[in-house]
Amino acid sequence: QEKHDEHKREAGPVEADKSLGFLKNGNTRFMKAHVRKDGASKSDRERLSSGQKPHAIVLSCSDSRVPPEIVFDQKLGEIFVVRTVGQSLDASAIASIEYAVSHLGSNLIVVMGHESCGAVKAALGTLKGGDAGSPWLNKLVSDLHPHLKRFSELPQSEGVLVESWANVEGVARDLVERSDIVRKLVED
Repeated sequence: QEKHDEHKREAGPVEADKSLGFLKNGNTRFMKAHVRKDGASKSDRERLSSGQKPHAIVLSCSDSRVPPEIVFDQKLGEIFVVRTVGQSLDASAIASIEYAVSHLGSNLIVVMGHESCGAVKAALGTLKGGDAGSPWLNKLVSDLHPHLKRFSELPQSEGVLVESWANVEGVARDLVERSDIVRKLVED
């Protein structure tokens, strides 16, 4: 009980469903090229200098083609972004997410994958062994292997879209399994 109370927090300012709506609406604006013009002014920067209350946490790939702030048309202070290749969950990524849910009050965590993901392609290419190019890359792709092992004998889908979705689902499960803080908040 004491450990549970240690991670108890007040719900953030925005409910998860509403936050997801903000992201979906922002993506629609992005896709239609009608993005917001507000949210990055001097007064916005000054307002945020005293603290942040992002409505969502987004764990996304580091791929330069899919920055969450842009594809969801979100402005300064609105989303807390953690980016790693292939949405891999290392200690820093998990700690960053735990910080955001524990101290910033975000109620929504989005694991965002994308098509044509190089990390997913590399992981698929090394499912049966092989070298991804360095010890660190080998570690990264080995973390993705459990999410992708069912594809070892299948041809890759166009843009590795199916495999990327499987990786997103696996990362989301892994986050809940690896983080006591996230798991308890999901349960509560």
